[in-house]
Amino acid sequence: MINKYAKGYAAERQMLHTLAGMGYMVMRAPHSGSTSLASPDIIAAKHGKLLAIECKSRKGAFSIPVEQLNELKEWEEKAGAKPYIGWKIARKGWTFLHLKDVYENRGNVGKKFAEEKGISINDI
Repeated sequence: MINKYAKGYAAERQMLHTLAGMGYMVMRAPHSGSTSLASPDIIAAKHGKLLAIECKSRKGAFSIPVEQLNELKEWEEKAGAKPYIGWKIARKGWTFLHLKDVYENRGNVGKKFAEEKGISINDI
């Protein structure tokens, strides 16, 4: 069985390569939660558009701590980044959620929520 960190790392690397293939300049922040500074998992830029993405790779529903949401909000306010939660759903692929929607749902993310609010990578 793959450990939690390795699974998340693999998902983040896949997202990096996908965004790079779409023409973005990308950077992964290793161990992004291990510092007191606001650092999302992935930062991507293309033609003046800046994305801050927190990646999750989960089989089912999960909650995102408010501190993590606040860090994405800080990137939005200070850097003008568009903040997203990227969720790699097992056997379904990636869906992206606007930070605002996740805030309004108190950090709770589940499959029904993602079906209603999620967008594809091409829409970010």
